[in-house]
Amino acid sequence: MSHLPIKSFLKREKFTLILGFFIFFYILGTYLIFEFDRDKSIYIAFLYLFLFFIYMIFLYSIRDRDYREEIDLLNRKDYEKILELYESPLSKALYKSLEENKRVKEIGEKKRADVKNYLTIWTHQIKSPIFALKLLLKKDEINRIDCEKEIFEIEEYVGNILGYARMNANSTDYVFSKYNLDEIIRSVIRKYSIQFIGKNNRVDFFETKKIILTDAKWFSFLLEQIISNAIKYTHNGSIAIYLEKNELVIEDNGIGIMPEDLPRIFDAGYTGYNGRLEKKSTGLGLNLSKNIGKSLRVTLRCESEPKVGTKIYVNLKNILDESA
Repeated sequence: MSHLPIKSFLKREKFTLILGFFIFFYILGTYLIFEFDRDKSIYIAFLYLFLFFIYMIFLYSIRDRDYREEIDLLNRKDYEKILELYESPLSKALYKSLEENKRVKEIGEKKRADVKNYLTIWTHQIKSPIFALKLLLKKDEINRIDCEKEIFEIEEYVGNILGYARMNANSTDYVFSKYNLDEIIRSVIRKYSIQFIGKNNRVDFFETKKIILTDAKWFSFLLEQIISNAIKYTHNGSIAIYLEKNELVIEDNGIGIMPEDLPRIFDAGYTGYNGRLEKKSTGLGLNLSKNIGKSLRVTLRCESEPKVGTKIYVNLKNILDESA
């Protein structure tokens, strides 16, 4: 293992050397000028020089140890640890910069992993309606309604991936303005009318008579994910949409969610027991809603009971127009 070069050490400690020799000559000169005992003067001066020499050897051993540690860290490319050894403002600034770069890199890697995970789930799920549509088109008599259902599902998956891509873009096209909440809800209900009929589900919509400050397109997209999820897990039942204090509630009397799954339903890719049982869930819709909600300043929460139903609460407190 390489050691700290003597020349580099002496250059680094030149002020220590200058001070040490200055003190040596000062002691020697003081005794000689004031005519103290000559032998005693020389003895004391050289005793100091000897002790100073021992100190320099000790100091060199410390500097050499630090030098070898730095070389080892450099070989391992552990630059953060090297900067931790120094206390200068520049070192602190460099260390802070490295930490920030490391954090940004970790965030970037997590985003790439999330995108990869999303695309893996998405490509797997979109195969189902495409395959079903192929089978329907091979029949002698083509059922138009069944085909429309599968096409709608494909369009929904495509809309989800486009929404996900836009949401993760550096700049998202949010346009905030005042909108009638009831009109937005009605447009979403109309969009899913075929799905409601296909699952024999009744819609109970209670007017809110509220104005909200939001982006209509993204807020509609948020509601679509929640309502689509409710339709998937409700058969021959009902889905109610109403306002409770400052929260918009989407309530279904479907199969519900297991208690152990409830804390994670907004996580990307998490389908839970009932999602796996139904084999229809991507585990992406509610996660998209939650992330969009953050940008729109609304929060989501869920209450559910197996075999009873589920309630999704959309907190509108931050976007309600109280003057309306």
